[in-house]
Amino acid sequence: MILELLLLAGLLLLSVLLVPFFIPFRIKSKLPPGPMGLPIIGNFHQLGPLIHRSFHKLSLHYGPLVSLRLGSVPCVVVTSAEYAKEFLQNKELSFTSRGVTMAVTRIMKDSAGFAPYGPYWKFVRKLTMNELLGSRRTINSFYSLRAKEYHRLLRFLDKKSETGEVVNLSEALVNSTNTIISQMILGQSQEAGEVIRDITQILGQFNLADYIWFCKYLDLQGFGKRIEGIGRRFDAIAEKIIAEREELRKKKKNGEADCERERHQEKDFMDILLDFVHDENSDMKLTKVHLKSLLVVSLSTGFLFLCFLFFPSPGPSQFSSKYKKKYMLPLSYCILCLKNFLAKLSPN
Repeated sequence: MILELLLLAGLLLLSVLLVPFFIPFRIKSKLPPGPMGLPIIGNFHQLGPLIHRSFHKLSLHYGPLVSLRLGSVPCVVVTSAEYAKEFLQNKELSFTSRGVTMAVTRIMKDSAGFAPYGPYWKFVRKLTMNELLGSRRTINSFYSLRAKEYHRLLRFLDKKSETGEVVNLSEALVNSTNTIISQMILGQSQEAGEVIRDITQILGQFNLADYIWFCKYLDLQGFGKRIEGIGRRFDAIAEKIIAEREELRKKKKNGEADCERERHQEKDFMDILLDFVHDENSDMKLTKVHLKSLLVVSLSTGFLFLCFLFFPSPGPSQFSSKYKKKYMLPLSYCILCLKNFLAKLSPN
């Protein structure tokens, strides 16, 4: 009798959980039309590896606005330029905030890219553009650093050419420029490089827990452990770098710097951020948690941008008409997205 009651209770609970997946909820919520999703996975089974083609195929059937359910996350796909303009330009404030994943929450939730729209978002955006990226004086102050790294790269390539060794030029360029970014932001180039690569990789990976609610507590992919491990590694490196920089700033202030170079060294991005951390009159009070989030987003964004720029492209002989037809449209779309991203960053 007890076993039968438990079985009945289990079936009742299962029915309650599955009912929302089969009720046409779009009538209540007035969402655009879209395909009916399956229990638990939603519409994931209707999306292929080339997701833009899957969206286009769905738009031919349901129109320029398509409602989908990715696991337990509802979303609306916009496939029309007219509607995209309405969303991104005319209704920009309503769609400024981005969805936050498990990886973003742990590693970079207080960055400008993922902070909710509000006073903090405005302050960090202004800080990033005016003090970090928009100041020509700050950028030009690192001319000698950039020249030194480019000379090192040329010497490396010259040495390899003498022995006839094969060089992965794309990798060499990415590593060289990533070194420059690390030195400009952190004042050192080696220690943070590996963990930043791990961060950029894990931010772009698919995590079930971000889409299927009960997977948050199961960690089927081991994603949570990896995120925590990477987060702890970056926290340790960032804490060490911040502590060393605070000590150096203290010595400079007291005239105790070890050498002439340290006393007259130009401010890097870390110094600029620390100035705001210690500024009592700042519009928004920054903490070390904010500082670490701003550092990781600056480093990872720079790394991804450079990887895109130096991605190896095929030679003319490889550029067949089939290749152009298959890849040039997505590539053009990526370039437009990149231009739009850079335009959003511009204060003007």
